[in-house]
Amino acid sequence: MTGMMRDPRSSRGRNFGPAFGIGRRSRPSIRRSPGGLPGSPGAWALGVLVIAFFAVIVLGNNEPTTERATEQDLTATVQGAMVQAGLPTVEVQVVDWTVILEGRVPTSDLKEAAERVAFAQPDVITVQNRLFVPPPIEDLVPTSTTAPDLPASLADLVLQARLSAVAAHPPIQFESGGDRITLESVPTLDRLAAFLLFEPAIRVQIIGHTDSDEKNPGDNIQLSAVRADAVRTQLLARGIEPDRLAALGMGHADPVADNLTKSGKATNRRIEFLLLRPGETGLAPPRDPSTASDDGSSSTDK
Repeated sequence: MTGMMRDPRSSRGRNFGPAFGIGRRSRPSIRRSPGGLPGSPGAWALGVLVIAFFAVIVLGNNEPTTERATEQDLTATVQGAMVQAGLPTVEVQVVDWTVILEGRVPTSDLKEAAERVAFAQPDVITVQNRLFVPPPIEDLVPTSTTAPDLPASLADLVLQARLSAVAAHPPIQFESGGDRITLESVPTLDRLAAFLLFEPAIRVQIIGHTDSDEKNPGDNIQLSAVRADAVRTQLLARGIEPDRLAALGMGHADPVADNLTKSGKATNRRIEFLLLRPGETGLAPPRDPSTASDDGSSSTDK
C-alpha cells in the first residue's frame, strides 16, 4: 500500500485553490532584443535605417549651403571690384565658381577690362563675358549723303541742341543730399559718352544746379560742384579725354522753375551741358556767399 501513495510535496495535477494561483491570468511573453531591450531585431534594424537616412539628408544639405554662401561672397567681391573700376553697369553672377558678366558697356575695351577685373579676384576659376557693346552711334543715326552748308554759329546751335537732347532722357539724377548718381541715369551717361566719342572735336562744360534749399550759405554751390565732378568722372571712365570736359557748380543761382513747389525744386535740380567753342572757357563760377564779408566784399580780396 505504501508503494501506491503519492508524495504530498508533488503539486503536479493538483489544485490547491485561489491561494495557490487559481484564477491568475497568463501574461503574454515579451520578446527582447539581444541587448535586453523590448522589440524584435527587425524593428531595431528598421529604426537604424530611418535614422541613417535622415542623417544623410541633413549632412547633404549642409555642404551646398556652405558652398552657396561662399559663392555669394565671391559675387559681392567681384561686383564691388567692378564698381571701383568705374564699371557700375556690369552685373555679376557666380555659378560653380564661374563668374558670369552681364549688362552693357560702351566699348569693347571696357568689355575686356571687366573680364580682367573679374579674373584678378581670388577663387575665380573661369569667366564668361556676356557683356553687350552697343553699335557705334553712326550706325544708329541716319546719315545724309550731303552735309548741309550751315554757318558756324548755326552749326554750333545744332550741336548744342543734339547734346542737350541726349542728356535729357532721362535726366541725370542723384541720391538726396549727395553726389551718388542713380542707376536710372546710367543709360544717359552711356549715350553722352557715345555722342562725345562720335564728335571728337567737342568740348563741354558740365554745369550742376540745385534748388534753393540749403542749411548754410555756400552749401548749394559745393553740392552742385561735386555733382558736376561726379558726372565728369563717369564720362572719363567711358573714354572721354580730360581736356574736353570742364565742371562747374552754379548752386541755385540760375533756376528754371519756381522753388516753392516740389515739382519746381525737382526741375531746378539738374545737370546741364554747355558746348564750348574753340577758345571759350564757359560760364564763370558764381560768388560763394560763405566767403563774403559783412560789408559785401569777398574775403579773398583782403
